[in-house]
Amino acid sequence: MTDLVAPLPARGHVVIRDAIILSQDDTIGEPRGDIEIRDGVIVAVGRALEAPGAQVIDGTGTVAIPGFVDTHWHLWGTLLRGAIGDGHEAGWFARKALLAPHLDPEDTATGVLLGATEGLLAGITTVHDWAHNVLSRADADADLGALRDLGVRARFSYGAPSASPLMNMEQMRAVMAQVGVSPDDPMDFPEIGRIRDDWEPISDGLLQVGCAVRGPSRSSAAVYREEWRLARELGLPIAMHCAGTKQEVARIRQVEVLDADGLLGPDLLLAHANWISQGEMERLAAHDIPVSASPVTELRLAMGFPQLREMRDAGVRVSLSLDTTAIAASADPFQAMRVALGLEVTRVGDATAMTPRDILRIATLEGARSLGLGDRIGSITPGKRADIVLVRVDGLDTAPMVDPAIAVVHSAAPSDVDTVLVDGRVLVSGGRPVHLDPAALVAEAGRRLRQVADRASFDLATVWSPTPGARSGDATGSTTHA
Repeated sequence: MTDLVAPLPARGHVVIRDAIILSQDDTIGEPRGDIEIRDGVIVAVGRALEAPGAQVIDGTGTVAIPGFVDTHWHLWGTLLRGAIGDGHEAGWFARKALLAPHLDPEDTATGVLLGATEGLLAGITTVHDWAHNVLSRADADADLGALRDLGVRARFSYGAPSASPLMNMEQMRAVMAQVGVSPDDPMDFPEIGRIRDDWEPISDGLLQVGCAVRGPSRSSAAVYREEWRLARELGLPIAMHCAGTKQEVARIRQVEVLDADGLLGPDLLLAHANWISQGEMERLAAHDIPVSASPVTELRLAMGFPQLREMRDAGVRVSLSLDTTAIAASADPFQAMRVALGLEVTRVGDATAMTPRDILRIATLEGARSLGLGDRIGSITPGKRADIVLVRVDGLDTAPMVDPAIAVVHSAAPSDVDTVLVDGRVLVSGGRPVHLDPAALVAEAGRRLRQVADRASFDLATVWSPTPGARSGDATGSTTHA
């Protein structure tokens, strides 16, 4: 992606002046003041800090928060966003099955870069890149290369192509055969180990490699048991979709199956878990297994509602994610927080069941802890790495600001993100990326989607085409949707 992304800016000595700081550190609290950063590390938080020679970032009119941490995002699928409709034949699973086999490594890299850049502009500084369309080593390298070039912090979880969780095993075999894989075959764990050994040492501490297993719901018992064994032999963190739909838990209770097999452990992260039982929550808490909720996509696909309060009360760590921006439509962590918060207080019938400060912590510090990064990021704490976002609260959508947490959670939008630092590097300034041209990236993504569709013999006009005879700019012209 070197033709789309310029070299990363250097780390240096930076001081953010006069911001309201929602630190997520209970010792520091929520002061108005300065944040000093040197060589990627937060060195001080306080009033009128002495920082001679530092680059000064004016934080007036902004709230400083830790960068958002997205714990479950199929970044590669962002390239397919324009081809995804709704319903059984035009929705995510059907179109993914049709188009995903035809992505080449550069298509994958473009999708990853498109999604992660949009996320970066919205304040997402760390992402769990759940790569469940790895067709070759070249796909993995292209994905990781895009993340490295952009400069975000990420866990890359290598995953074999998979099918819909609503399918039975025979249906999965038929769909997955299109990409030359089977639910009866383990992933190539020696290759995953080589990818880890090749990429982590050259990532400057920003990239981690794990695995995304299909688990008992989407692979045979022999396969998932072998994948667990190999993952733990290599020391790889494990991620798995679980209990996302009512139909899945009617067919299989994966937490119970894994518990019976003795496979639960703190190296596991589960996505969704909308339909787990109280007993399963207790088993997750006992094994310190976090859960990533994706409220926007779970609503669009009618999967169910996150049980955030019940899981939190049971001792399960919860975090937020976008799942895929082919479905969620945009990389908007503010929307994800609002939807999660609104669903929770409505579902339990208590407007105080979860507060803006609760959901902001879930979107930042708890996400970092869920990825094993709580000692490095997730709060604005001296000694941690400087992943920091400045959100403007002096605009039409946020003013007049009184409580900064309410302003950030209930009012702010990606357009209010002014400055983003990842590991002390200023990657977004004035709401724009400093090292790439969004217009060029958008044009490249459009070109590559058309090529993928052509290779798949899929006519994008079935998604939308102008009504024949309608004049450009004619307000009465209707549109035709699939």
